[in-house]
Amino acid sequence: MKRVVTAVLVGLLLTPFAAADPHRTGAQRPSQPQPQVRDGQRGDQRGGPPGGAQRSKWWQDEKIKADLRLAPEQTARIEEIFETAFPKMKDIYDDLRRREEQLSNLISGNDVTEVQVLKQADQVEAVRSSMSKARTLMLFRMRRVLSADQRTKLAEIEKAHDKERGPGRLPERTPTDR
Repeated sequence: MKRVVTAVLVGLLLTPFAAADPHRTGAQRPSQPQPQVRDGQRGDQRGGPPGGAQRSKWWQDEKIKADLRLAPEQTARIEEIFETAFPKMKDIYDDLRRREEQLSNLISGNDVTEVQVLKQADQVEAVRSSMSKARTLMLFRMRRVLSADQRTKLAEIEKAHDKERGPGRLPERTPTDR
C-alpha cells in the first residue's frame, strides 16, 4: 500500500518534467511557462501538453479534493511544499538535461575515449540521483500532510485511474498529474 501511495505521489513531478523534456518531444523547451492543460484539452500532436506545459496540480482538482476530503489547510500546505521544492527541482532538472546533452554530444564525437564517456555518464547519474532525492523528500513531506485514510483513498483513485486506461496500456503516472 505504501508503494502505491508513493507511486501516486511520484507521478506528481514526473509528468511536468517528462513533458518539458525536449529529447522526448523533439521540441525545444519553451523559454516562458506554458499554460496548464486540463483533461480534454489537446496539447501537441500526440495529445500531451504543449511544449513544457504542466498539468494541473492534483491537490487543486475539485473532484480529488472532494474525494479525499482535503481541508483547505491541507491543500495550502501541499501547495507550499510544492512551491518550495519545485524551483530547486527545476534547476536540477535543467542541469540534468544539459549534462545529458553533453553526454550525447560526447558519444557522437569521433575522438572520444571510454573514460571520458564514463566520467560524463557518472555526472549525469549523480545529478539524476540528486533530482530523485529532492523529489522523494518533497513527496514524503506532502504525504505527511494527508491522513492515513486520505492516503488510502488516494491509492484507490490511482488504481481506478489505471483501470480506466484499459489492459495492455502502460499506466499513466497518476490521476494526480491531471
